[in-house]
This record gives sequence, C-alpha cells and structure tokens, in this order.
Amino acid sequence: MFFALFVGSVMMISSLALSIVLFGVAARMLRWLEQTRSLGYERLPLVFDLGIAGLWILLVLTGSVWGWAALYMALGLFTGLEPALYFSIASFTTVGYGDVVLDPEWRLLAGMTATHGLLTFGLFTAFLVEVFNFPTRARRP
Repeated sequence: MFFALFVGSVMMISSLALSIVLFGVAARMLRWLEQTRSLGYERLPLVFDLGIAGLWILLVLTGSVWGWAALYMALGLFTGLEPALYFSIASFTTVGYGDVVLDPEWRLLAGMTATHGLLTFGLFTAFLVEVFNFPTRARRP
C-alpha cells in the first residue's frame, strides 16, 4: 500500500509540475505574440489565444493520460496498451466505470489518477481564465 502511494505521489507531482511548466511556456508565448504582434496576431488575437490554449490543454491532457497508462504498463498491471489507456482515461476523467479494476494492492493508484485529473482540470480552468484576461490586460492602467 505504501509503495503504491509513493509511486502515485511521484507520478502526480512530476506530471503536475510538468503541466505547470507547459502552461507557463504557453502563457509566455501568448505574451510574446501580444507584444510583438507577430504572425498576424493583431488581426485575430482571440483566435490565437484560444488556439494556443486549446493545443496546450490537449498536450497536457494527452501527456498526463498516456503517462498514467505507461505507469500501469511498467508496473505490469495491464498486459496491453488499450486496457491501460482505457483505465487511465476512465480514472483521470473521474468517470470510473468499474468494468476494469486494478489489483487490490494497487487500487489506490486509481484514486490518485482521479485526483490528478481533478487538479489538472482545475489548472485548465485557471489557464483559460488567464487567456481570456489577455485582451483586457492592455486596457488596464
């Protein structure tokens, strides 16, 4: 049980740290586009902002789900990639159908995957709020 908690904690902390770094990179990219008005940014700023935000969210979400699936495979909890990905997606999105379950000594990982998903979706929300604030930032004193 303690080893499962340790493994899940390491996975969650490292993945969330990477997510935060990636969101920071996206925010810097958006600020750079806003300041330099490069690539036609001045004509369609909201399209650029939402496009970059959407791509970054997709990157973080996909990477997190695949990371959990890779962890499940590395621990030998699943024999194939499809069940590992399916379980990872069902747990990460907190759907948790229950048709695929982990061995009792590893089932804490499912809850940690769900917790990680909740935290990541919270980061998505904060990031999108920040993106929607970009256009009003220029009008502030």
